[in-house]
Amino acid sequence: MTYTYLISNRKILPLIKIYIFTFIFSFVFASIVQAVPSKIISSSHELSATNSQTVALKSEVIVEKAYILLGDLFSNTGKKALNKVAYAPQPGKSSSFDAKWLYRIARAYKLNWRPLSLKTRAIVKRTSQVIYRDEIEDALAARLQTHGYRDNFEIELRQQGLKIHVAANEPATIDVDGLSINKSTGRFVANLLISANKPNAKRFRLTGRIHKLTQVPVVSRRLSRGDIIRKNDIEWITIREREIRRGYIQNENQIIGMEAKRYIAAKTPLTTSHMQRPQLIKKGGIVNVALINGAMRLTTQGRSLENGTLGDIIRIKNIKTKKIIEAKVTGASSAKVGLLRAISLN
Repeated sequence: MTYTYLISNRKILPLIKIYIFTFIFSFVFASIVQAVPSKIISSSHELSATNSQTVALKSEVIVEKAYILLGDLFSNTGKKALNKVAYAPQPGKSSSFDAKWLYRIARAYKLNWRPLSLKTRAIVKRTSQVIYRDEIEDALAARLQTHGYRDNFEIELRQQGLKIHVAANEPATIDVDGLSINKSTGRFVANLLISANKPNAKRFRLTGRIHKLTQVPVVSRRLSRGDIIRKNDIEWITIREREIRRGYIQNENQIIGMEAKRYIAAKTPLTTSHMQRPQLIKKGGIVNVALINGAMRLTTQGRSLENGTLGDIIRIKNIKTKKIIEAKVTGASSAKVGLLRAISLN
């Protein structure tokens, strides 16, 4: 019985071991079989999602910040969209990226994209705020006031068509630093700081000239030869002091009542060459000549031998006696003589 029992145990034990091994193997295999399909399914979902969202190039891009992101250039880049791929152009400027560069970027980030031709390109423009010339001049004028320039001056900048682009995400504030002025010539040099009060503010060098201004009287309408200038014909304009030529009349009292010598355009600063005292007596015209001696007044007529303005001494020929005397013009077609000269009229 003992021998038989041992034999039966020798046969049973291997079977038990095989049974246990088979059970464990089946359990592990079942677990693997259940796990693998889930992974395959999830992978297939990801693949199908990627295929459903085709990567496409954006041919025209607008950015605000200092870097161009992968998502700025390509659509459907997922989590890679925030990767920086290039520096953005300066504010207000544009950059062009050709097909070769774009393809290298796509390959570097394992994007399923390739250019259709070598002509493929992307244009990236950076948005900006614009600071124009008048704002710059206002900032300079405010700083010039601290250097003794108060009113009646004009700023001339050498930089024509000046305008400065500032990034859209930065404050467009202005400050002026390092202002240096030559008092005799008015020329200046200054540094323009944008954005003001920031440690990384950009500096722009400005050069120009300061002009002091003054006002001069001009005629407000076109005048023809012989026109008399009246008070309502005069208006004042502002010009640079350096532009005032020798002979410009700056007192309107020296203009009112004068006669235009020739055609004068409106807004023209006047000189003595533009005008003369009115011709009250024309050459060959009849003149009423008066002798005034105290309360006594005698008049006669003569013919003028020359033109005469108010206060001029002109020659007049007595119509009756044909004698010539000199008389002082006192008004239109009128003149007067002293007692001794009057004797020649008789």
